[in-house]
Amino acid sequence: MVDVSTRLERQRAAADRLDERLGVFARRFDTPRAEGTEDGPLRDVTLGVKDVFATREAVPTAQSKVHDADWHRGRDAVAVRRLRAAGAVPLGLTTAAEHALGRPDPALPFAVPRNPWDIARYPGGSSSGSAAGLVHGLFDVGLGTDTGGSIRIPAALCGVTGIKPTHGLVPTAGCLPLAPSLDTVGTLARTVRDAARALGVAAGWDTPEPAWRTGLDGVRIGVPDRALEESGQLSPECREAFDTALERLRDQGAKVVSVELPELYPLFAAQLITLLAEGFDRHGAGLRARWDQYGRPLRRTLVLGGLIPASVYVHAQRVRAWGAAGLRARLDGLDALATPTWPAGAPRYDDPAGLAAVSWLPSLWSAVGFPAVALPMGFDTAGLPLSLQLAAAPGTDRALLAVADAYQQHTDWHLRAPAPLPATPPTPVVLPQGAASDTEAQRLLGAALQRAGVPVPEAEFAEFAGQWQLTEMLFGFLPELPEPAPEL
Repeated sequence: MVDVSTRLERQRAAADRLDERLGVFARRFDTPRAEGTEDGPLRDVTLGVKDVFATREAVPTAQSKVHDADWHRGRDAVAVRRLRAAGAVPLGLTTAAEHALGRPDPALPFAVPRNPWDIARYPGGSSSGSAAGLVHGLFDVGLGTDTGGSIRIPAALCGVTGIKPTHGLVPTAGCLPLAPSLDTVGTLARTVRDAARALGVAAGWDTPEPAWRTGLDGVRIGVPDRALEESGQLSPECREAFDTALERLRDQGAKVVSVELPELYPLFAAQLITLLAEGFDRHGAGLRARWDQYGRPLRRTLVLGGLIPASVYVHAQRVRAWGAAGLRARLDGLDALATPTWPAGAPRYDDPAGLAAVSWLPSLWSAVGFPAVALPMGFDTAGLPLSLQLAAAPGTDRALLAVADAYQQHTDWHLRAPAPLPATPPTPVVLPQGAASDTEAQRLLGAALQRAGVPVPEAEFAEFAGQWQLTEMLFGFLPELPEPAPEL
C-alpha cells in the first residue's frame, strides 16, 4: 500500500506535470496532511473544490473578474468544513464556467478546462475541473454544484461518476449562488462508492455510506422510451450503449419497464426560465455596472433573465410543482428511472453547434429537485465516454446510489484510463461568434434591454436577439394549469 505522504506527492507531481494542458486548477493549495480524526471516513482523501466554494485557503472567484474579493474570507463553506473534519485534504479550487453558467471565455484571465480524453474537447460544465481532474489522478473526489446538470454533464463527458442529490440535502452555505431554488451541492469520483461516501459526509448522514446491494433482484427501473425516441437527440452510439446498459441491469435481476413523461417539456422550459430569472436577480446589478468585465458567454445568457416577465417566472414555479407531483406519481413503484446523462460524447471546442447543444436529460431532474447520478456506460468510436443517468424520488438518495453501484460493480467502464496527454500545449480556444438574427428582432430586443437598464452594445444585439427568440419559444411549453383552490 502506498504511503499517504507519497500518494499526496504523486498527485501534486501529476498536477505539476499535466495541469498546463488540462486546466483543472484555478488555484492550488499547499495543504498539509489531514486534520480530521484519525479514523475519519475520508481520512487523507484528496479534494478538488469547485471555484464557487469558500475555503479558508482562498476566496472563490467563480472564474470571474466580477466577484467579492473578501467573501467568506478565511472560512470554509459548510460542505468543505464537513469534508475536512472527516479527514479530507483540499488540494485546490477547480476551474468552472463563469459563475457556474455557460462555457469558459478564453478572453478572461482563467485557465480553460480540457477534456482528459481529448484536450481539444470540452469537459462539460460547469463543474469542469472537478470532473476532469479525477481521470488523471490529480485528486480523489471532486466537490461541485448542479443547477441544470453542472455535476452530471462533466461527469458524463469525462467518464466519471457524479451525484446530484435531492435539492437541499447538502447545505449551500458558503457557496456562491446562481439560482437558489435549483442550486444543489454534490460530489464526483471515479466510482459510485467514493462519490457516495463523500456525499454522505457533506450531507451529515449518520453513516456516510448506503447499504450496498449485491444484485438488483426486485428492483424496477423505468425507461421513457417514447420521449427518448421522439427527442431524436441520442447519437446512434449513445443509444447502443444505453441499450447495453439496460441489458446489464436486467442481467442483475432488475425489471425494466416503459414509462411516459408528459411533464418533460414543460419542466425543461420551467427549469431554464427559473435559472435565467434567478441568475439575473443575482447578477443584474453587476451586469448594469460592469458589463464588459463579465465574459461574453455568461452575459449573453444571464441578460435574458432580465427580460422574463414576472408572471412567466411565477407560472414556471407552478409548473415545477405540478411536474414534481406528476413525476412522484410516475415513480411510485419504481426504484429509478433510466436515461442517458447526455446524448453524445464530448464536443470539440471548435464545434459551435456541439458546444451550444442543450438537452432535457439532466435538466428535468434539476427542475424538480430529485436525486440523479451519472455513471459511465461505455465509449463511442472516438474513444469518448458515454454515460448512464439514474434518477429517483426525492429523499431516496441512498437507495438510488445502491442501485447505481450494483450496476457499476458489473461493468469496468469506470476503470478505463485515457492515453497519455500530448506533450505540447493544446491549441488555444477561440470563442465562436453568435449567429445573426433578423433586424426586427434586434430592434425589439434593443428596446427591451433599454427598459431593463442593461447596457448591451448595439454591436451585440444580433447575438442576443437569437438567444432571446429561443428563450421566448420556451414560454409556449408552459401548460395552462387550473387555479389552485382557495384555502378555507
